[in-house]
Amino acid sequence: MPIAYVRNSLRQRVRLLGLLAVCSGLGVCVLAAPLAHAQVTPAPVAAASDLDRQYDEAFQEMLKQPANLDVLFKFATVASQTGDLEGAISALERMLLVNADLPRVRLELGVLYFRLKSYEVARTYLEGALKSPNVPAEVRARAEQFLAQIASQQKRSRFAGEVFQGFRYQSNANLGPATSTVRLFGQAANLNQQAVGSPDWGSVTTLTLRHFYDFGTQDKATLESNFTGYINRQFTQSQANVSLIDLTTGPRFQVFDGTFEDMTVKPVVALGAIWVNDTAYYASYGGGLEMNTLLSDRLRNVSTAIWRKQDHPDTSYLPTNSLFTGTEYTFNTIFPFQLTPMVGLFASGSAQRYQTEQAPWQSYGLWGFGGGMSFRFPDPVLKTGLPWTISLTGSMQWWHYDAPDAVVDPTEYRTQQDLILNLTVTIPFDERTTLTLTGGRFVRQASISNYAFENNNVMFGISWRF
Repeated sequence: MPIAYVRNSLRQRVRLLGLLAVCSGLGVCVLAAPLAHAQVTPAPVAAASDLDRQYDEAFQEMLKQPANLDVLFKFATVASQTGDLEGAISALERMLLVNADLPRVRLELGVLYFRLKSYEVARTYLEGALKSPNVPAEVRARAEQFLAQIASQQKRSRFAGEVFQGFRYQSNANLGPATSTVRLFGQAANLNQQAVGSPDWGSVTTLTLRHFYDFGTQDKATLESNFTGYINRQFTQSQANVSLIDLTTGPRFQVFDGTFEDMTVKPVVALGAIWVNDTAYYASYGGGLEMNTLLSDRLRNVSTAIWRKQDHPDTSYLPTNSLFTGTEYTFNTIFPFQLTPMVGLFASGSAQRYQTEQAPWQSYGLWGFGGGMSFRFPDPVLKTGLPWTISLTGSMQWWHYDAPDAVVDPTEYRTQQDLILNLTVTIPFDERTTLTLTGGRFVRQASISNYAFENNNVMFGISWRF
């Protein structure tokens, strides 16, 4: 197998890994964050159109009978399921005006305010539920659980995290070409069969840790640190094993008071390392800036600009790996938009420049755009009261390399075009545990056939938040 092909096949895998590693639940790309969902007693399962109809009917009935507790609670239940948390809160608070001794209603109000991150108001309602002389045991237990979570959230220093364990099938696990015919020194050559695209199963394990430290200043400054660990182990294609660690840390603070108080800036320091086939591929360090801005009640923008120096060591497995040493400059922007309480949309754009120190044929520019949607709907099976989510994402990327690679073809400049599609279903079992099912397709077209491939994948796994 030509050495140049080995090097660039690894480069393809590392780039694809970058797409996987920034995904939530790690295997599921992040969409616009869904609105929080409260644990009000669920109504009978209904399709989205039925739920909208139930909401309208419950609202009209509430207007006719504003002091009827059953009517108010029914509206609060449906409003919560559609994501109208403010409407649910209004109905439940009206119930307390009619009858103040309703510990279950105080509990649900505490949960709703907790979801909205209004922790002090949530604490007031939860403590009120516990003070009732007629509080049921299950209400007491749940109120104490949320009070403990509020105490944790209000600590100046706090940790959060998520672990994901899953299994993935790929139709082209090593990202090889469809046939053994490639170009070498501008002529046709044949790869050995091991380098041709091959299917395989593998395990995927990810760990995400987040730490927040509140400085207690008026600009709401916090120190935010994020650690990601990723391990992919193929059952037969061991050369496709990839592992990574990545750490970013930096202070987040408000830029302006008053009108622009929903704009925050976060300068970051970034460190990372990647291993391929259990061999060091590169270590990186760098820094950059993230800006997070609330543009409207339903639209937000998050933009990041980061540079990283990549140090590629030569190893017995990759004796010319140092040719890849260079600097990467990346810009990403995403616009999440909450279209309705049940439907979220997003659009994204990206640009990247990689400049090697020794090998201009490995320097490239990349730009791309993407988008997607997520749809939440009531749990149709488990009756947990937590919504299921279906997400569809797609993106396109274009690569342009600075110079021909003489080993592959001294006359041909390399260009590539990627199409990446993913469909994901998330099924929560409880507040912390989620089943994820995802299917995807990755198609790369290239001016040089060595680099073109297709890969279909299916993955399933369980994530646990803590």
